[in-house]
Amino acid sequence: MRINYIPFAAALLLSACSKPAGVSQESFGTLSDGTAVTVFHLHNSRGASMDVIDYGCRVVSISMPDRDGRIDDVVVGPGSIEAFETGPERFFGPVIGRYGNRINHSAFEIDGVRYEIAANENLAGEPVCCHGGPMGFDRMMWEGTAITEQGRCGVRFHRISPNGEQGFPGNLDATVTYWLTDDNTVKMEYEATTDKPTVVNLSNHTYFNMHGSGGSYVMEQLFKVEADTTVQNNLQMCPDLLLPVDGTPFDFREPHTVDYRLDMPNKQLRIMKGMSACWQIRGYDGTLRQAADLFDPRTGRGVETWTTEPALLTFTGRTFDPSKHIGKYGPIQKYGGMLLETIHFADSPNQPRFPSSVLRPGEKYYSSTEYRFYTK
Repeated sequence: MRINYIPFAAALLLSACSKPAGVSQESFGTLSDGTAVTVFHLHNSRGASMDVIDYGCRVVSISMPDRDGRIDDVVVGPGSIEAFETGPERFFGPVIGRYGNRINHSAFEIDGVRYEIAANENLAGEPVCCHGGPMGFDRMMWEGTAITEQGRCGVRFHRISPNGEQGFPGNLDATVTYWLTDDNTVKMEYEATTDKPTVVNLSNHTYFNMHGSGGSYVMEQLFKVEADTTVQNNLQMCPDLLLPVDGTPFDFREPHTVDYRLDMPNKQLRIMKGMSACWQIRGYDGTLRQAADLFDPRTGRGVETWTTEPALLTFTGRTFDPSKHIGKYGPIQKYGGMLLETIHFADSPNQPRFPSSVLRPGEKYYSSTEYRFYTK
């Protein structure tokens, strides 16, 4: 049992000494069924670090310098396996899949065959599958292998999701690789193959706060999104309309505080009960391109999000309750962290206007996202 977990390099002053990038590992406790969980400590030659566990390929911490060289943890969430497994917030830091975000009616068709998948939400009277269902990829143990290369280190996680798991067709051979580079970039790569046509949409659900472990109101940080179009959801929190960002609370083509138009009358804000949004990334063509920038003026710490995915989704922690959500450093405040989630659009299997999420035998699914940390 590891209740008083402290990230590998949180709250340290950047040293002039350096050592090559590397990976170490140790026990992170056990699940309720007795399964042993391992934490992998990644560190680069500049003193930054990242901790991940093999339960759900979960990011526990990312520790990066501020403008004064002080290294601190920018990931919001708990630090014990008990909280990750049974706590009030299921999605602190894991991979989400097979299908990240929502599939309306918990069903889809491929080649005229209808697949009923497991629902874990009921919204406005309709069943909805969210983040892969009640037992999605975040609830699974993965096999982790440490990797060290010139200028970077990482962990490669692997598992085979059997045909019919949560109702999804095909045996899906999935790999998730997390890298930490010497230029303070965290790179996440997702790969998969299948023996039967299926749908795949993998992402990571880490909550960020560039202020660090001291916590803060993340809505005061400066946010920029490379998008001219945003999504208005229906009552199942799946895409309804694609709308220009002009004149809306979702126009972040120039940097603004996240809450700069939070009081503006807007249907999407009403449906989602706050700042929860999805944008269509400008110029998407499947190549790596910048999607967003989040910057904290107080610490000088920021992160650029680059991705091969067509959409960027954020949620700003309005459901966090400090009386229930206890993190590594104490209670997690409402609006204490936000997603920078790169993804295919929700409900894409049922909406052909969006890039396809269908994977067929003989094809290879690949997705890549980079979080490029910087100071100024």
